[in-house]
Amino acid sequence: MHYSLYYENYKNDNFESARSDLLWILENAPGTPDGDDDNYRRVISLYEGLAEQATKEDVRKAYLDTAATYLASASENLEKHGLEYTPYKWERRKGRFLEKHQGSLPDGVEGLETPTAHYRRAFEMAPKELDPYYIQQVLQSHLENNDLQKALDFANTVESKRGDDEEVAGMISSVREDIFGKNPQAQIAYLEKQVEQSPDSTQLLTELFDAYNQQGNIKKASELSKRLIKMEPSAETVREIAQMRLEDGRPEAALRAYKRAKKQGAELKAEDHFNRGTAYQKMKQLAQARQAFQKAIDMKDSFGRAYIAIGDLYARAVNQCSGGEMARNDKAVYWAAVDKYRQAKEVDSSLSSVADSKIRTYRKVFPTKEDIFYREDWESGASFTIDYGCYSWIGESTSVRSAPSSG
Repeated sequence: MHYSLYYENYKNDNFESARSDLLWILENAPGTPDGDDDNYRRVISLYEGLAEQATKEDVRKAYLDTAATYLASASENLEKHGLEYTPYKWERRKGRFLEKHQGSLPDGVEGLETPTAHYRRAFEMAPKELDPYYIQQVLQSHLENNDLQKALDFANTVESKRGDDEEVAGMISSVREDIFGKNPQAQIAYLEKQVEQSPDSTQLLTELFDAYNQQGNIKKASELSKRLIKMEPSAETVREIAQMRLEDGRPEAALRAYKRAKKQGAELKAEDHFNRGTAYQKMKQLAQARQAFQKAIDMKDSFGRAYIAIGDLYARAVNQCSGGEMARNDKAVYWAAVDKYRQAKEVDSSLSSVADSKIRTYRKVFPTKEDIFYREDWESGASFTIDYGCYSWIGESTSVRSAPSSG
């Protein structure tokens, strides 16, 4: 009840009405409903929204201070409650928050450093996964502080880990060739003036949108995206808007944007299809979510997170289909879920801990030896296909095995 109340208000920007129910969820059931970090992300957005709606400066700053406090402690709380989250994304989120609210936060918020420090840490945690934009932010910060050697040293580090990425390689080359030649703030001021004079220019709006993103001004980029999407922006720009809308908690809008980007000729990457799967999952469209996650795997066979996501879909299907009272056919679905978790750690060893935890959890609710005995079509070690009733969309062949004995 608390979740439904807060989420409905949150989606409609009724942040004050959503607040008490969301705080209740964080206090009593922080993983509702998916066991992930959604509620912690939303409480930060909620207080940012309250700050934006505040009419007094001191009230606005107080709300931002509260948002910063939740942001600083989020990773610790997520670990404490055993919830799923991606550590590097939270480091990235800290950097974005600090950039967005520079000048409005008290000095020295415990647990928060500087945008550059958090983006650098995010890169160290996931050098292959971090979007090139954040790498650019670290480089740009060093350039703006005239720390040319730091900029070059970081560029060398990035090259050693991401030099095979064409986009990143071009970025590094640009830094080396023209390390003193950019002034992003002046560029934004110029583009804003040009847009005022030509408000219907798709090219100028796109350039300004990109400039806002490059400077971490997510609020202005999001506002501009509403104008830009009504025009005819490039496919790649629409793709960026799609990801932004997903992160803002608007899965349907994200899917529409991805569809438009593809129609306009954008080549969706594995991560884009993973995001599409996440959007469908949030909309409870499990079959479509599985298709999108599988597309991500088809494009990148080492995409362990997509295997994890499919396993989670199967586990969620049991919750939806069993009605809280699991029959033998329901328990069998966990065989297919565990298969996916095993595949995840086979292709990405960094996910072993997460996968093993899920495997231990769901093996406990496998069919028992007695369950298997009473099914004429089940024999330990034999093949069995999950393609019946509520689970017909799964269509996975798995193997029959029993839950470990309690002893």
